[in-house]
Order: sequence, then structure tokens, then C-alpha cells
Amino acid sequence: MSGRGAVASRRRLATSARNLSFAALVAVLSGCASKPALLASYDDYAAYRATRVSRTFEGRLSAASAYLERHPRGAFAGEVRAYLTRAEPIYYAAKRRTAAGLTAYLATLPRGAFRDEATHRLRELVRERSAGDVLSRAAQETEAQLATQRADRARVGEEVTAWLRRFLDRGAWGRPLAEAPAEVIVPFSLALPPPRCAPADERAGPGAAVCAKRIPLWFVVTAEGESAPRQAEIEVAVLEDAAGRPIEVAIRGPALFTRLEEARSAREVAPDDATGRIGGIALAVELARSAFAARVSGDPSCGRQAVAPVVLHLECEGARLVARAGIEAGEDDVLTLTVTPPAR
Repeated sequence: MSGRGAVASRRRLATSARNLSFAALVAVLSGCASKPALLASYDDYAAYRATRVSRTFEGRLSAASAYLERHPRGAFAGEVRAYLTRAEPIYYAAKRRTAAGLTAYLATLPRGAFRDEATHRLRELVRERSAGDVLSRAAQETEAQLATQRADRARVGEEVTAWLRRFLDRGAWGRPLAEAPAEVIVPFSLALPPPRCAPADERAGPGAAVCAKRIPLWFVVTAEGESAPRQAEIEVAVLEDAAGRPIEVAIRGPALFTRLEEARSAREVAPDDATGRIGGIALAVELARSAFAARVSGDPSCGRQAVAPVVLHLECEGARLVARAGIEAGEDDVLTLTVTPPAR
């Protein structure tokens, strides 16, 4: 081709290029021209390109939806619509089972074919989750309440055991109570409520006094299918000589052994419930034996014959523990302790 012919050819190509869109020109120059590309505007092709090159599946779906919204009759509308028709049901099926998935679907395809179903389903899941949260909180509150009630009931037996062990310690005897070990004097004299002291019976000796500390313990049991409050009133009474040294300690309370059984079983023991009463006495005996074994001795030879209303008599190594069940109306159940003080 002559030089003049080549120039004319280039001019014709430039004229044609001005009549083509940017996308078509790219396609022509690359040798990959297609009919849609030749007919597409710059905006049309740019929107279409996003449906192909977005890095994520969600990005390509979102771009496809945006393309059809902006270019419903665009050069690539048929291809994009066919792609979205195939891909959207697959995407929705993968996302429909969770609130997070449905939220992602609606964010990706806010005008998608399944938007109404997705919105309805999302509301249901949120409502179910909210109801579940309410139920979960209610369950947690109920469990916390039950745990508190269990702890309150357990404290009745623990309190009796603790006082038995404190005063079965020889270090609490043979000296003024104010000089007793901290594990005795702190809970007895310093913890609320404080003890109250009054002159003792003359038979205890001149100047003797009784210092008594009352410990009310509230707990809940089941009575006829309903929750019912109970109170175990424990009194720790220390008979002291004129110098303030313990002579005898009594741990007592109205129907105390019955309250122990109610706290253990979490059920009401009626006044005429002989089985429940016997269970309470057995539990009191068990707690007393355990405390005596821990502080003094667990040797069977420590046991002494018990004659009703005494239900337990342990005595050895200078320590004596007697459990007596009240049998008359208004008579307390009592655990009585005396311990020979250590040699000074």
C-alpha cells in the first residue's frame, strides 16, 4: 500500500472510532468485539463490567441488580438478567436460615426477588430470638433464685455444725470468753446480732451469767405445691462463771431438728409428720457426731447410752455432747456441750 493510501486508511479508522463507544473501541482493538459491546455506551459497559470483575459473589450479585435497575434495556441486560435469575435463588437458599444471612441478602439485593419473604422471615427470627432472650433471662433469674434458696437452706445445717466445732475446740475453754480464739470470739461477740447477757440461775454459782446470741435463718420450702417461708431460730447460749469462763454451751432452737430436716429436704414437715421429725433428729445426730469426731474423737467408745428425750450422748477425752429433742409444746431442741479446758 502506498503512503497516500495508508494515510487515507488511518483517517477512515479515526472517523469510525469517533462513532463507536469506548467499550466498542476496546473490543475492536482487542479483536474480541461482540454485538452488545459494539452497541453499549460507556456507562452501560462500566456497569456490566462490575458484574464480572467484583471480587466477591455478593459484589457481583449486587452489581447485576444495580445494572438491571439502571440499564433495564442495556446492551447486556439479557445476559445479566439470566445470570441473576440463576444465581439469586442459590444465594438466598444459602442465607435464609439465619438472621445474619437474611440481613446479608437484603443488603446485597434490597430489591431482590425474595425480598418480601426475606423481610418476613427476618422479622420472625428476630422475634424468636427476642423471645428466646427473654426466656433465657427468665431462666437465669430463676436459676439464680433457686441457687440462693439452696444456699439459704444449706446454711441452717452449716451454722449448727460451725457452732458445734467452735465450742468443741478446747481453746475456747478455761479462759474468759473474750480471750477465746478468733474463730470463736469474732462470730459470737463481734458479728451481728450481738449477744445479750443476763445473770444465770444461782445454781450455776455466784456471779455466773448467760450470754446468748440469736441467729434467725430464713429459707424456703415447698408446702402443698407452693413456696413457703421458714425460719430456723438458732440460739447459742454460753453459761459463764464469774470470771467469764465458759461452763456450758447450748445450741438450741424451737423445733430446731425439724427445721434441719426441712432445710435438707426443701419440703414442709408438718407438726404431725412423725417421719419428718425422725428424719430431722437423725440429721441432728449425724451433724453432732461428725463435729465431735472432727474436734474430739470418732472412737465408738465415746458413745454413751441415750434415754429419751436424749437422742445422742457422746463423752470422752474431757468433752461431752448431748442432743436432746424437745417433746413438750414449746420445748426447744438442744445440743449441749461441755469441754475440760487444756492444762495451763
